[in-house]
Amino acid sequence: MRRFRFRLASLLRVRSQVERSARKELALAMAEVNGFDQKLAAAAQGLADCADQAARTDSVGQLARSMESGLRRHQWRLKQQRKKADQTLEAVRVDYTQKARELKTLQRLRDTEHEQWRAETQRAEQAELDEMALLSRGSKEGEETW
Repeated sequence: MRRFRFRLASLLRVRSQVERSARKELALAMAEVNGFDQKLAAAAQGLADCADQAARTDSVGQLARSMESGLRRHQWRLKQQRKKADQTLEAVRVDYTQKARELKTLQRLRDTEHEQWRAETQRAEQAELDEMALLSRGSKEGEETW
């Protein structure tokens, strides 16, 4: 019997590689957003610590107030960068979803064609067995008449 050969195997292989690449990009974009979340949490903690120290009237309190101002600017920049990272993440997510859908479509087509090939192969084998049984029965009937 002939082996199953998917005529779009090379396209399936390329689409699989493209999907894996898109998945890696998605993971990197998610990691970037998580990194900004951690930096924002650290900045919020720093602001809370500065607020506690800013209540003092000595030089430590004055230093804490000026640090608090710098931390607020840093936090604002981080929020802006996180917004950009969120937009990038959404674009990468849409791209990945499309690539995964294309790959899944090709895989379904391959599975359908493989199932059809298997059914045809089984039919051909069954026809061959039926023919052999007919020939065997025909030769036995021929022997009995002699």
